[in-house]
Amino acid sequence: MGPRSYRADEEDLFFGRERESIEVATLWSAHRLLVLYGASGVGKTSLVAAGVVAQVAGGSAEILPPGRVSHSSPVPTAARSQHNPYTFALLSSWSPHDSPNQLSGISVTEFLERRTERRDRYGDPLPLFAVIDRFEDVFRDHPSRQKYRGEFIEHLADAVRAIPRLRLLISIREDSLASLLPHEAVISGESRTRFRVDSLSVEAAVRAVARPLAGSGRSFAPGVAERLVEDLCTSDFTDRLGNTTVFRSETVEPVQMQVVCSALWDALPADVSVITEKHLRDHGDVRRTVADFCLRAIADVARDHGLTELDLRDWLARSFLTELGTRNTVYEGNGQTAGMENSVVHALVDRHLLKVEWRSGSRWFELQHDRLIEPVRAGVRHSFDSDDGQPGQAIDYLRAAEWALADGELELANKHALEAVRLAEGDPRTLGEAESFLGNLAYQSDRYEDAEKRYRRAAVLFELVQDSTAVGMLLAAIGQLLLRAGRHAEALSDLQGAVTRLQGDVMLRTELAHALRQAGQLRGAEGAYGGVLSYAPTTVDALAGRGAVRTELGDFAGALADLDNLARLRPAVAKRPPVLAARAHALAELGRIDEARALATEALAKEPADGAIRWRAGVVAARSGDTMRAVAHLRAALENADPPLMPHQRAGARQLLDELAPEQEDG
Repeated sequence: MGPRSYRADEEDLFFGRERESIEVATLWSAHRLLVLYGASGVGKTSLVAAGVVAQVAGGSAEILPPGRVSHSSPVPTAARSQHNPYTFALLSSWSPHDSPNQLSGISVTEFLERRTERRDRYGDPLPLFAVIDRFEDVFRDHPSRQKYRGEFIEHLADAVRAIPRLRLLISIREDSLASLLPHEAVISGESRTRFRVDSLSVEAAVRAVARPLAGSGRSFAPGVAERLVEDLCTSDFTDRLGNTTVFRSETVEPVQMQVVCSALWDALPADVSVITEKHLRDHGDVRRTVADFCLRAIADVARDHGLTELDLRDWLARSFLTELGTRNTVYEGNGQTAGMENSVVHALVDRHLLKVEWRSGSRWFELQHDRLIEPVRAGVRHSFDSDDGQPGQAIDYLRAAEWALADGELELANKHALEAVRLAEGDPRTLGEAESFLGNLAYQSDRYEDAEKRYRRAAVLFELVQDSTAVGMLLAAIGQLLLRAGRHAEALSDLQGAVTRLQGDVMLRTELAHALRQAGQLRGAEGAYGGVLSYAPTTVDALAGRGAVRTELGDFAGALADLDNLARLRPAVAKRPPVLAARAHALAELGRIDEARALATEALAKEPADGAIRWRAGVVAARSGDTMRAVAHLRAALENADPPLMPHQRAGARQLLDELAPEQEDG
């Protein structure tokens, strides 16, 4: 395989994890949540994809494709500003053939409930198995997305509660496990367990080395596979005093095993049918192969982060080797580790040169294996051809940019994406993806004008390849940016164009209704919300939006009907501060003052600076006869609000303040 994970269709090549596959499948079947954890590179993804899934597959279960929480570059972030990016990414990976507009604006529960429930021959529903891989991305992500973390975890918890047949497996790196622990009970209550994935035992490693050759026309001579594994278990180093120490481990690192076996396979002459010890000496030298792997990884990381190979290797030697030449541990600092940017350290973990452990509230790094001591310390520099092992096509740079962004490395992501743009001339689709990706980066960094320019370029490029879905999403993103800038007429034009291209996108139609409201076209907004609800009557954002706009139109009974319906459908959404404030407004106008004051107080406690909430609290205070409090709320809404009032709300607040201020002065 080389240093990559096994896929689900490589089950016939996956050996050495037979026991773990059965145990994990059994635990997964018996619990609502299974947390699978282990060190980076230990083989968690391979175990699930090529081992566990085979144990639960067949007619007795339904299995979703592996899920991820990192997002895909063609999706303009600004177009889905109201949608949780982790939820959207997860649903996109669970349902890769659905277009983005079919998945936007829905929760995990809604997605799973839309699926046709499969049943066994007795009529009982089949269990639904779902995997979320690399869950550590939720805790390592860029700060602009971390605000969605709690909501995403609540989405998972809602799904586990609502769908009894769901069995959720979360795979996470061991150093991020502590971040997940407080959320386990939220997701699954008491029906949960954990499983730790360790390195391979010697016996398991022999099976993993030898058995994939069945049917290939090649085999190992007696004892040769065992000799290869023994070499993988054994390492030595010589300290600065000239003393040589030999280490023998009882386990084998899967990444190193895959690297060595891949190099051996590729180097064997075509006519070899039996692999002998001579072949092992000539083509499968563990020390040389692992050293080459180590130095190549150092070269790649150095190039990606603007360092020299020599400087990076010297830092590794200074930081992770003791004066006696043994492995040293270093704790992760705030931004830097032993003087090196943490982004570089994380890249070395991803390349399987460093491993990380959580100790006493901190992350500690060390070399992945004693075998890496010599290549790190060696003074020999390997040079590689510029096109050897390095991405040379636009799509390669774009995928590298996505990985960098998933790790929160915006500067590196931007560098790779710009290189993708340079190389993608003549390829409008890839160029469009790269421009959209750069637009996402600009949006996440609050550079909205730059984001708009990138999205417009991407839209033109996707028009060339007649991808109306991509164009629609980009127009939606541009519309959102224009709304943020207060350019309502232009925003409505772009959002209308997006709706024309994405007719079935409920969320986008809801966004258009939001835009009409922000532009002060309240009747148009009410009609747009109504159109969404006639098509999808349980769309909670449309119910909340129409309830709010009806208070602004003076239809307080209609507003309360919408908000009551929302509370029945999604109690958690009905507790959001803007919804509480809109309900308080309607209740006050209908004379239910005590209920209105309680809800306004609750909304203000949660979002005291929000202009609309302040304005509605002012209305409630005015209707209850508390003029002084009403004036204070209205002035705060007009002067110090964040976010500020919409223009029509501002006009309403100003009118009410003008009515109340003389009363306050007379009093």
